[in-house]
Amino acid sequence: MQAPDVAGYYDSNTARFLFVGGSGSALSIHRQLWGPGVRNASEASSYVNGLIATEIERVRSDSTSTILDMGCGVGGTLFHLAVSLPGSSLHGITISPRQHQLANRIVAEKGLQGQCLIHLGDFLVTPLAVAADVVVAVESFAHAPSPERFFRWASDHLLPGGHMIVVDDFLTSAVGSLREREQTCVSDFRAGWRVPGITTPDDCRYAAESVGFEPVDDTDLTALIRLGRPRDVVIRKLSPLLRRLRLARFPFFGNMVGGDALQAGLKGGFLSYRFLVFQKGPVRSRN
Repeated sequence: MQAPDVAGYYDSNTARFLFVGGSGSALSIHRQLWGPGVRNASEASSYVNGLIATEIERVRSDSTSTILDMGCGVGGTLFHLAVSLPGSSLHGITISPRQHQLANRIVAEKGLQGQCLIHLGDFLVTPLAVAADVVVAVESFAHAPSPERFFRWASDHLLPGGHMIVVDDFLTSAVGSLREREQTCVSDFRAGWRVPGITTPDDCRYAAESVGFEPVDDTDLTALIRLGRPRDVVIRKLSPLLRRLRLARFPFFGNMVGGDALQAGLKGGFLSYRFLVFQKGPVRSRN
């Protein structure tokens, strides 16, 4: 999967994601999580940001941390952190020119120019002058065709002892062990959502360890996702036709086919949504 394909996918889909996703003030284009106390779609869209903020507070005693978001979208997670961690210095990188434009406009509207900086580039190859205490990646790990390169770039921008938080979809077992129908769903998901790097948590940890990270935590969030919403049912009925016409190569239709495959994977238990935490270097015990 080439980087321009991912950029084009988000250039084409971001406005729709924000419009139909129900994220509201969360400005989120990642998964809605219906955790304890969540009352509406906007809160569900922001729930994972709250988990990230809590985790950063847990692993960092310094309230002036530098945080880097790999694949920041239009900045929803960063804007949440600007409120919950007001002393932090926030950086994000997106490969999508459209997202970069929207994010910078929102930064200006929120008056965050002195705290939040959005970079345009490919997080596999674009170096930034950032030395972060925490690196965050929400639904961006799976876009990377090489998990090792993903973690190497993160490590290059992370201070020794710093932490990395990865929230993404994962296979629950290797593709080769899945049934043929399940393998087809995984292929549709990879192609439709431009996620060639979808892998198992074990393979993710192996890639992280290969460049000096150590695993700290792994939480399965799958149960917090609401499956079978009305629009999911409609897409379920349309997907066979879209597949037969091979329309998934176009971002709009690819998102529909990939989303249907993701629903099938989460329902079938061969895909899961997880919150992983790593530390660069020796792991310090938690009190």
